[in-house]
Amino acid sequence: MLRWREPSALLPTTVPAPSEKALRLKGAADTDFFRTQPAVVRSPLMSNDGRWRQQLRRNMYDVVWRPRLKSLLARLPVTRHVYNGWVRRHPFDVAHGVDTSGYMSAAECAPDAAMASQILPYAGSQPSIVRAGIALLPDHNQYAFVDLGCGKGRALMVASEFSFARLLGIEISPDLAGLARRNAAVIAAQNPRRPRIEIRVGDATGMRPPAERVVYFMYNPFGRALTETLVEGLERQLANGLQHAFLIYYNPVYGDVLDRSPRLARWRAETIPYADGELGFGPDLSDTLVTWQTLPERYPAQSGASRRIVTNESGLHARLEESPRDFGRRG
Repeated sequence: MLRWREPSALLPTTVPAPSEKALRLKGAADTDFFRTQPAVVRSPLMSNDGRWRQQLRRNMYDVVWRPRLKSLLARLPVTRHVYNGWVRRHPFDVAHGVDTSGYMSAAECAPDAAMASQILPYAGSQPSIVRAGIALLPDHNQYAFVDLGCGKGRALMVASEFSFARLLGIEISPDLAGLARRNAAVIAAQNPRRPRIEIRVGDATGMRPPAERVVYFMYNPFGRALTETLVEGLERQLANGLQHAFLIYYNPVYGDVLDRSPRLARWRAETIPYADGELGFGPDLSDTLVTWQTLPERYPAQSGASRRIVTNESGLHARLEESPRDFGRRG
């Protein structure tokens, strides 16, 4: 998908400024720059003019996301809101007729103040990045896919493109869970042959495995304490019927918790750029995915899987170091 707007019309004029809380969400440092037209699907044989425009648009994003310029523009009244694409309707929603865009604070998601202090707000992941992370997994049809803190269900809808044996989302907010169910119904009507998406309201850190083999997915939904609780629960699952699991951690801010587990090992680590049509609909230009698997290892680790995870000064955005670091092998 490609989105384009002529340079003279690049500055947004109608997007409301997000709250300070929104600017800190899930590794988002600030907000977003370019207003764009509705998504246009391009043929792989797009014209040279189309490819030129696509590259020019990405180059412009690269420029305005340079740290010094971004820091300056984020403070100016006219442009300070332009780095937060979550306030815009995502092209995924336009293409499928669903509602997964927007932002919801932790206080709105959680049932009480104590839980609100341990979770992060809702905002959607980038479908192309979720898709890339799932596509490389082996043997989809032998695994159930579970989204921990599924929000409105965007990642589940992407996962439904694959041949998973079961699709399940766990969400603590009844309001978000209700939206996820409605979105799942839309996808089911459009794609009746895909696995049915199930949504449950509850605490994702204490769930039982829905199958003997599971792919767990999470988009940085929990603080450190709940991430530790989740890993402890996963370790208990291995003693109570779970044969093997992958855990895909999108923006792995607390990846060190998983690295310390004696029952988990890295399988893959990568930083993936947004698809062209997604530029302007998230807080960054690329995101990091790290995937762990339970021990004993069922599949060989991928090259570069051991790269060290580092976070920014806010502690809310994770990236990978360029050079691999050997965490050693366990089990």
